[in-house]
Amino acid sequence: MADQLPDFDKGVEYWQSTTADVDGVLGGYGESSPVPRLDATSSRLLILSLLPQLSTITPPHLSSSPSASAPSPRPARPFRALDCGAGIGRVTSTVLLPLFDSVDLVEPVPSFVAQAKKNALQGREGWRALHEEGEKQKAVRIWKAGLQAFDPRRPLGAEREKVERFAQVGKTDFAWPDPERELRLEDEGYDLVMVQWCIGHLSDEQLVAFLQRSRAALRTAADGTCEGYIVVKENVCSDDAGDGAGRLFDEDDSSITRSDKAFREVFEKAGLTLLRREVQQGFPIELFPVVAYALR
Repeated sequence: MADQLPDFDKGVEYWQSTTADVDGVLGGYGESSPVPRLDATSSRLLILSLLPQLSTITPPHLSSSPSASAPSPRPARPFRALDCGAGIGRVTSTVLLPLFDSVDLVEPVPSFVAQAKKNALQGREGWRALHEEGEKQKAVRIWKAGLQAFDPRRPLGAEREKVERFAQVGKTDFAWPDPERELRLEDEGYDLVMVQWCIGHLSDEQLVAFLQRSRAALRTAADGTCEGYIVVKENVCSDDAGDGAGRLFDEDDSSITRSDKAFREVFEKAGLTLLRREVQQGFPIELFPVVAYALR
């Protein structure tokens, strides 16, 4: 029924029963399908369009300009990302670590958190950046928590009993912000909060609150201008699904699939501005459409 709310514990129990690998977290669309590669490629391109300073390559539309013979230098500061509902760290490995200097992963499923730590320690694919030498080495922290309890601006704050700092891998002298105090947004705010294939396990009320906390944790300039972004990338049903409610409830994993209209209503309630909307291309036709929303 469209008015049913997600049961967080049932959702965790469902995902705990799946395999802790790409095939498991993507519901059978693992490495033998085009989904992981196409998803990662489109996400990286979207992020680079929002944060072009992450790129070391001159954009094609500027390559013929004499003044653009070399790419703009990357600012001499660490770029930070937050991977929400991170699973085994697939998005961190294939999308975020290739671009950012540090990543915080948040995930509530015990087997996924353990596998994410194992993947980070093994250092394959994008995780290799955690084992580089010198300035190329990057860093991750892994948090075991549900998003309804996690505050990106102060992880070990009011809900600290529901948040566990599970692991820290990579650059040992990386200057992580103290999780027991609020971020200094100009120096420590997130450049990107990435939310993908997870917020169906939050009610609208919980989702609005989490998006507001995420917005409050974005990097902010000295003059108060927000410089970071939130990207929500999720399955989307039709606006008339669920008897016109624009919401479909999945009994198996106790989650909601929202329509584009329902997402826009949530974003408006959270006080966010929709800056860009992109539909994922190339996925198998039997899947829900996947839409990425860039917000502030």
